[in-house]
Amino acid sequence: MTLRTLMTFAALVPLLASAADTQHFELRADIPLEQTSPATGLKPVLKETDRRALNYVNQPPLIPHKVQGYQITQSTNRCLQCHDVDNYLTTGAPRISPTHFTDRDNIVQPQVAPRRYLCLQCHVTQADVKPPVENDFAGLGQFAND
Repeated sequence: MTLRTLMTFAALVPLLASAADTQHFELRADIPLEQTSPATGLKPVLKETDRRALNYVNQPPLIPHKVQGYQITQSTNRCLQCHDVDNYLTTGAPRISPTHFTDRDNIVQPQVAPRRYLCLQCHVTQADVKPPVENDFAGLGQFAND
């Protein structure tokens, strides 16, 4: 690198730094990146409803009820009290998918595989909220109606 290139770069660094100081991301509103933004409150969950249509292939089904306060620990999983294969017939809840019993080596286990045990990693509650950013997402047509 030549001395001229180094001097030009050194002159631009303060300009780039000041531009970065004023940059904001859409989801942060008017809060600069170097400041901690307050957590948003919980969104209103829809009252228990029928299962919603899926929008794309392999979409995890949405949860049609509140889950606040549900415990999922190493020894207990509140979701399985209703959705496990031993309980779903008496509770009327949808049965957990057979795919949830397959481990990462494709071996079927007698209990829920560890990688599928934390239900709320994939399944989310149905909430009445607007998208955080404008988008034109549309479901997969007929698939969303099945």
